[in-house]
This record gives sequence, C-alpha cells and structure tokens, in this order.
Amino acid sequence: MEANLSVVEYRVVLIDPLSRSVLGHTEGSVFRLLRVSIPIGTRIARQLRAELLRKWGIGAVILEFLSISEGSTPCVVAELLKTDTRIHFSAASVDDISNADLPGPERTKVQRVLGDEVINPFSRVGWIGEAVAWVESKTGRRLCGKDGIDQHNAGGAFTLLHLLMEDGAGYWLKATGAPNSHERQITELLSRLCPQCLPRIVAEKPEWNAWLMTGGGSGLTSLPSDPDDLVQLLGQTVQSLAELQMGTVGRESLLFGAGAFDQRLDVIQRNADALFAYIAEAMSLQISTKAPRIGAGRLKELREILHKACDHAECMGIPPTILHGDMNLGNLVFTEGSCQFIDWSEGYVGHPLVTLQHLLLLNPVENLAVKTRVDEALKGIYRATMSALCDPLVLTDGFACMDFLAAASVLYGRGNWNEGDLRKDSPPLGYVRSVARHMDRSAREPAFREALCC
Repeated sequence: MEANLSVVEYRVVLIDPLSRSVLGHTEGSVFRLLRVSIPIGTRIARQLRAELLRKWGIGAVILEFLSISEGSTPCVVAELLKTDTRIHFSAASVDDISNADLPGPERTKVQRVLGDEVINPFSRVGWIGEAVAWVESKTGRRLCGKDGIDQHNAGGAFTLLHLLMEDGAGYWLKATGAPNSHERQITELLSRLCPQCLPRIVAEKPEWNAWLMTGGGSGLTSLPSDPDDLVQLLGQTVQSLAELQMGTVGRESLLFGAGAFDQRLDVIQRNADALFAYIAEAMSLQISTKAPRIGAGRLKELREILHKACDHAECMGIPPTILHGDMNLGNLVFTEGSCQFIDWSEGYVGHPLVTLQHLLLLNPVENLAVKTRVDEALKGIYRATMSALCDPLVLTDGFACMDFLAAASVLYGRGNWNEGDLRKDSPPLGYVRSVARHMDRSAREPAFREALCC
C-alpha cells in the first residue's frame, strides 16, 4: 500500500503534569506512544491538538518539537490539560519507553523537559497555567476554562495562543525567539504609530519576549468569489495599508531601531551585484527540467533593469514606508469596517507599492478581465487614500513598476541571503528560482517596458 503523502504522522510524548509520567497505550507488554496524523502544510501545533481532541478527547498544549531521528516519524512533547475519563491510558516513565518509540537523543530531551532543565519557557511543564494567570491579572477577566485555550504555534521560544474569556472577550498571546526576537518591538512601535491598523497591545512580558493583544477581530481562510464582495473586503485592507504606511513616513530611524530590515531602493541597488550572484548560483543548482534556467546573459540584463526600475521609482519622490514582507490571508484580521495587520517578523522599510502588489496577489479571481477590474478598483482606493501623501498621477505611474520591484523585494528579503550555505539556508532555492522567473516575466510586460523607456 502506498503511503499517504498528504499527511505526516507524529509520535506524541504526552506528559501528565501531576505524576510527570508519559501517557500512552500498552500492546501486550510493550508501552507505545500515541500517534496522530495531520495534513501537510497546516499549522502543526493547532492540528496536533485538534487531532488529539478528535481521537481521544485529549486537551493538550504542545511544549516542544524534537529532532527527527533517522528512519522515524517526527516527535512532539505535549502536556495534558484535560482528557475524556472514559478512555484509559497507560502511564510509564521515560525509561520504560522502547528505543523504537523514543530513541536516545529524543529521550534525553524529554528527560530535560520533565526535569525542568529547559531554557525556553514554553517547553516547561506547567507554563500554560502561568501564562493564563498573567493574562487574567492584566485583563481583569477570567479564562472561560481550558477549552478557551487555542494554540496556533509552538516550539522553542515561540508561541501563539488565542484565549477566550468568560465574558466573550478574546486575546492573542504571542512570543518569539531568534531570529524573530525583534517582532515584539516592531509590533509595539507600529501599534503606537497607527493604533487603528494593528490589534491593541494590552501588556508585555519581556522575560518571555511576549506580548498580549486584543483578539476581537476575525481571520479568514478564504476570500469571497463575488467581485463586488472581494473589492469591499480587500478595499478595507488596501485602505488600512495606505493609512499604516502614511503613519510611518519619516520614521525610518524608529523602525530600524525596532528591528525592521532595510529595503530602501538605494540599499537594493548597492547590493544588486551580490543579489544576482546569489540568484545565478541558485539557477546553477537546478536539477529539474520542468522550467528552463535563466541564463547568465538574461540575469545580467535583469540586474540592469533593476537599477533602472529603482532609479525610476526614486524619481517619483514617494518616501519609504513600512512594508509587510509576509502578506498572506492568515496575517489579516478583520474588524468592523477595517482590517488590521499581524505577524511583523518580516517588517521592512522600502517603497510602499511593494506591499500593495503583494496584497493584490491575494486576489483569487481566475477570469483575467474580472481580476483586472478588481485590481484596478483596489488601486483606486489605495491612490485615493495615499493622495494626502503624494500626487495620484505619480502613483499611477508607479503601478507599472511595482510587480517587478515586489519580486525584487521577495528575493532581497532581510538581506542575509549571502550568509551561510546556500544549500541549507532559507528560502528554498526552488522558491528563489520561481520568484526570479516571475521577475523575468514582469520585466517583459509592455507597460513596465514603456515606463522605463526600454
């Protein structure tokens, strides 16, 4: 039988916080860890918790992901919060678990968790109780019970929880570690500069590098297919983006001090040679023949086109603003009549039209004529809002270049792509090649070529 490639199986080391034993099943005289399978490409912590609840009525919080032992399934450590009393689980010490279920290196890590010998606070047994007590003290509200804990992210020094209180209020608790430790500072800064464009920060816990935000808005898993509904919804997003960007004009030093990465046009130009050398190496490592490589000659042409595009954009006189480098549907929160932005680990300072283009890529309409009509309506909303900052005609001229510049922004990222081993570092080289091909196609667009007079 062929393996199901759309799911991945996890071994679950489920810890009883009272006895510090591991809960599982006994098969004959052998103790076995619990195993669950979740879809690939989903939020792992959230899906693991959902599957534990579905199969056994287990409420749990994910503490840590263990390294994958060669030839075995991935393994996760979880703390029991509640369980269906009708289901019987066997309890065992870590030493009673077979090497087949828990190889030596993983066993050592579990023992450290049980012995409170971990560095990261969210790997400790009992941390969730401490977090809930802190949230209740800062908000003056009571958690509605353990069912009110919804864990979205876990592992290391990272966590993301949504907490539902007895009175129906909701809060987000988020913490980040390296290399995203700066996200707390940049989120706090943006929430002060543009409070209407981010969830309000209620409290901070510096020793965890954590912050608590209001969670009254709602996220979406998909966008409406009706063009008018789509314009109304994404129109809120475009308007909020423009307001956020205008609120950060002239704030570069504050943004850099909070951890934003520099993508100003002159910085990208200065590093263009190194960037295209990186792209060329990524192309040289291509094995697949499904798409042709971009040759050295064309890459040289694209590098020169990038210089021209940056010069053209500089001449527009549009000041640099905050950019959201991870513009996806999961990072949008919709409130009454407006949109708020979350997840600022990829906060950049650069040309504002870059993020507008990334937002337009969320448009799911397949019919080209209708898609274009929706995009033009969204550009009109953005132009009208930004008219307080710059001439609308200048923005219209800039629209022709923004797809190319947005692709360059993705490739440039944090500017650290020239550090370390290309074969190991992110983003994946296949993605680099894909974005470079998008840049190549964008450079051939008639409107773009006309704008640059090439």
